[in-house]
Amino acid sequence: MRMLVRAANLLRRGARRTASSVLDSAPASMLIGLGRTLATTRPLELYPGWKFAIEEEHPTWDVSFRLALWRIFRDRGIRRPVRVRWYDGLIVDLVLGNDLSRCLYVSGSFEPNEFWFLGTLLRPGMCFVDVGANEGLYSLFAARRVVPGGRVYAFEPSPRERARLENNILINRLANVRVFKEGLAEQSGAAVLHVADSEHNGQNTLGTFGHQGVECVDNIEISLTTLDSLRDKGEIVRIDVLKMDAEGAEMRILKGAVQVLQRDKPVLLMELFDAALRGQGSNAKEVLDFLRGLGFRILGFQPSSGKPTPVLGAASRSPNIIACHPDGRFLLEDASHEFSGEQSTCQ
Repeated sequence: MRMLVRAANLLRRGARRTASSVLDSAPASMLIGLGRTLATTRPLELYPGWKFAIEEEHPTWDVSFRLALWRIFRDRGIRRPVRVRWYDGLIVDLVLGNDLSRCLYVSGSFEPNEFWFLGTLLRPGMCFVDVGANEGLYSLFAARRVVPGGRVYAFEPSPRERARLENNILINRLANVRVFKEGLAEQSGAAVLHVADSEHNGQNTLGTFGHQGVECVDNIEISLTTLDSLRDKGEIVRIDVLKMDAEGAEMRILKGAVQVLQRDKPVLLMELFDAALRGQGSNAKEVLDFLRGLGFRILGFQPSSGKPTPVLGAASRSPNIIACHPDGRFLLEDASHEFSGEQSTCQ
């Protein structure tokens, strides 16, 4: 305990390197306990200007402390999770040392504007599809919000991330989530999933990595299916909200979901990352044109406010977009009166 108090005092005085050296000599079990004690979560609210690791630009001493722990877990290869409390009474087992925990654990927030938006939209009885579920944050959040009567369908083809997803479902005792090990694309078949290194574990891809510095540590053959096929076979009863973060496969998945998009007209929350899309033969403009061709309106998250606002051109300023259809079952104007003006709806 004296060791930890000393490290905290050093961080308060700005002696980060010395504090890290003190922490690095602690046993893993002590670090895990400390990590649990220091965990924090920001309130579910808009966060203007949010971006990856933004809190590290002007860190408070506690952010510096959690970042020092995060780096020790990464450098020592500690894979035992730290359990943290999250929204709606949920708990999450986080493996420190990767991009997800750098946001959620170190800074206390991960894509806060997107979760705020979903918090205004999700209702009991909805069916939510999570493509690229990773360790399960979106699946967990939706599963809690759509009860009673709602369902979550989570797709995660990477065994490493799928095991963490299933564990997080288990520890929260969520009975309304079904996990699929298949990947999604424009047609059924097989493909090779390129598995990213443990620090960048959210960037597994069927194409090429969209960010520099990501190392491929494994190549896994996976099965592919389509949302249209699963919907036709009754394995998915309906799609009200479709979240996609598929590291460049989004256009392929949309092509395999044309009937779903026309029939269910779900609200889409999806990543629009041009470099990753180009790694699989597409681009951001093609995605936007495809969705608009089906009658969907596009919104992005305004940097200055965090609120959804219309995307009128061929590109979005935010990395994630919303697509909604004016004839859909759930209109965005029903989700929240806080959207910035009438143009932010799908009317």
